Amino acid sequence: MKILSIDLDFISGPAINEFYTSGMYDVPVDDQPVVKWKKYQSTMPEVFENISQKIDIDNYDFCLRTFLRALKNCKDVHFGYDHDAILYGLEGHTDIEVVNIDHHSDILTNRMETEQELKTIDEDERVVEGNWGYYLQSQGRLKSFHWIMNLTSEEFTDTMHGHHLFGDKFSWSFKEDYDFGKYKFDQIFVCLSPGYIPPLHWHMLGTFIRVYEELYNKKINIDYLHRKYEMKKYYSGVTKIIY
Repeated sequence: MKILSIDLDFISGPAINEFYTSGMYDVPVDDQPVVKWKKYQSTMPEVFENISQKIDIDNYDFCLRTFLRALKNCKDVHFGYDHDAILYGLEGHTDIEVVNIDHHSDILTNRMETEQELKTIDEDERVVEGNWGYYLQSQGRLKSFHWIMNLTSEEFTDTMHGHHLFGDKFSWSFKEDYDFGKYKFDQIFVCLSPGYIPPLHWHMLGTFIRVYEELYNKKINIDYLHRKYEMKKYYSGVTKIIY
């Protein structure tokens, strides 16, 4: 089972990096994307306007071309807002080969000590958008994980996490160095990560969705965009006790 995963924050890398260096990251905000970015716009309007203009056009071209080429060989296509939604389409699959085009590795979130995060995933299935990669490994379902990263990915050290946690299953490259061969995938997933990129960039997901809808003459289920696998697992322990 080979899946092409495209997180559009790969295109917004310059904005993400400036988000951290500008001090915007230090402003306490709500996690809800619309509320979050409204707060940034009102408290730091000049910085907000500046990062909204930051985009990597070459990466946009790369992601769109890769998506179009893969679409020629694959009709099983999924879209979501956050990256943990990729797990819905992977339910029931094992021996999963991931090619992840992403500004972040999504191996671990690095929001807590490594051993603590591993434990929460291994024991309680606490999966979120930033650690679904290790979640698949923890479930014994991962065959390989290749991360196509940005030259400016601030989580470059996650390559060490990958080699340590995945062993020979893990590899990484920059976009110029990866050989897609004939672009044959069993499944394609595209997400937006709106909590990490400014609203002016959100139209990108609409472009990818409309390309798919025009080529295959079908409409996606918009409700599926909202799904969070994190929430599916959030109460799973309660359900197991009840049933």
